[in-house]
Amino acid sequence: MERVHADRQRILALLSDLIRIDSVNPALEGATVGEGPIARYVADLCRGLGLETTLQEVEPGRPNVLARLRGGGSRHTLLLEAHLDTVTLVNMPHGLEPRLEGDRLYGRGACDTKGGLAAMLGALELLAPRARALPCDVLFLGSMGEEVDGKGASYFATTGGRADGAVVAEPSSLRPIVAHKGVARFRIKTTGRSGHSSRPELGDNAIEQMAEVIRFLKETVEPRLAQLRHPLCGPATQCLARIYGGVQINIVPHEAYLEIDRRVLPTEEPEAVLDSYRAALAELRRQRPGVRAEVDRVFLLSPGMEAGLDSAIVQATLAACQAVVGRAEPAGVPYGTDASWLWKQGGIPCVVLGPGSIDQAHTADEWVPLDEVVRAVELYAEIAARFGA
Repeated sequence: MERVHADRQRILALLSDLIRIDSVNPALEGATVGEGPIARYVADLCRGLGLETTLQEVEPGRPNVLARLRGGGSRHTLLLEAHLDTVTLVNMPHGLEPRLEGDRLYGRGACDTKGGLAAMLGALELLAPRARALPCDVLFLGSMGEEVDGKGASYFATTGGRADGAVVAEPSSLRPIVAHKGVARFRIKTTGRSGHSSRPELGDNAIEQMAEVIRFLKETVEPRLAQLRHPLCGPATQCLARIYGGVQINIVPHEAYLEIDRRVLPTEEPEAVLDSYRAALAELRRQRPGVRAEVDRVFLLSPGMEAGLDSAIVQATLAACQAVVGRAEPAGVPYGTDASWLWKQGGIPCVVLGPGSIDQAHTADEWVPLDEVVRAVELYAEIAARFGA
């Protein structure tokens, strides 16, 4: 199939429309309507192109969008996936008002990941009239829930969603990402005994116990993590992200909590990572019998992702990147995406590829280079033209 070229003004209008639609994840501060309105907009666009389109209700009012473009009789299916939700508007109160300054389009989700969403929809617009020339079917998935738990992609993968390879739209500066980390998010609790703050020796201070936990995690656990490395993603890491405890200033605190974000390598299992922290706390308790610490809550266990360099989706993506962008160097990143669920639960080899930089995602002045969005349209179309050929 001959190369196709995107219309910059059409892509600007499409992305601006998407930014104007409030799609803050309902679990986040300030959310109002969730993914329903943007899902309906995307579904209507896909139906207008003649695609077989359905809304997959994952939670009430929070659907995935599934749209299939039938190729020229191929037995292969390429999945194009982009999430519909964004992070909060609290730190970007005018985030639903798209603003173009030079080549930068500002707005909530412009980078993460409505730029990639617009590019995939733009690619479908270009491909639909040429569908008979495609060597594969193209299945588009607009997923809900990525910014919190990836529930939309997980639902697709565990309810019979199938594809031979997937491109996941996340900001990568148009670099093909073939490996990324997962995450284990959990909470550690220390338990003490309350008492009057004027006689602290009669109580058992849970915050002081937590100080022992933190010291152990930094001095003993963190050096062990530095020894765990992936050639593309780097070392395993932990972030001691949130700490709280106590009742009021004149009471010895009887409980304290520490929330941890542990980045999981593609070669690790999140459940095993969690077990390693349970074992580490048991080791600490043996060393310091007065410390009563345990993992008491798990927020998220998400696997990493790694695609084989010889897989069809990687080869098609690298060839397309070379043709459209002029470079094709596979890379790894420390953040996670919906590719985790598609790969681990659905067995779908994935590449993460999209316009914009992760450095702009979630910021108070989020923006995406419009030229990269336009280039991404052509890149996604080129991958479809090569996949299964």
